[in-house]
Amino acid sequence: MSNKIKPSEEQLEYATILQKVGLGGLGILIVSFIVYVFEVLPTTIPINEIPRLWGLRVDEFIEKTGMPTGWHWVPLLHNGDMVSFLGIVILAAASLICFLAILPTFIKKKDTPFVVIVAIQIIILLLAASGIISGGD
Repeated sequence: MSNKIKPSEEQLEYATILQKVGLGGLGILIVSFIVYVFEVLPTTIPINEIPRLWGLRVDEFIEKTGMPTGWHWVPLLHNGDMVSFLGIVILAAASLICFLAILPTFIKKKDTPFVVIVAIQIIILLLAASGIISGGD
């Protein structure tokens, strides 16, 4: 008889979703890179300009390129260089997506401490993404 601890249903669900979200985000990053490099879509910053901009501080980069900050990139998704932001957002939101997926399981099990913990984590992640608690715009 083995004394190995087995993962819970919630842990397995979280891990499964995290793997799918991670692979999805990575896939979008790869596709968006190809879209940018081969100029399939118009670009905000031409690819040949990137080496000239690499060494700039963030504030200088934003000033010289007019790149948006915060969530202001969303209306620019028709540009090839902005599509990669989708992959980044998906990867950054992976924990939030996983928490949203396992919350109903904890609710169904009436596991109040975990319902509260997961709900608080979801709220904090949403507030951070909105910029309310991160100081972003």
